[in-house]
Amino acid sequence: MTVAAEPMGAGWPVRPVSVADTRGVVPRRGRVGVEFSGEAGRSVRRTVDRRLVFGARLDGGGEAPGSVASVHLK
Repeated sequence: MTVAAEPMGAGWPVRPVSVADTRGVVPRRGRVGVEFSGEAGRSVRRTVDRRLVFGARLDGGGEAPGSVASVHLK
């Protein structure tokens, strides 16, 4: 499987901490963690919630259900 994160909008670059960790094997009923780094640029408005969506593409061509995190810049 390959894991990716969608940008939260203008000014929010999101990238994996280690590109090598974005591909891997998940054991049946198991979990695998992948670290991502996000940075708020100068154009990002404060006190506005943004959704960060993570997805995984399976090697067989299917997709795993997405996972969403809420990010709030104070």
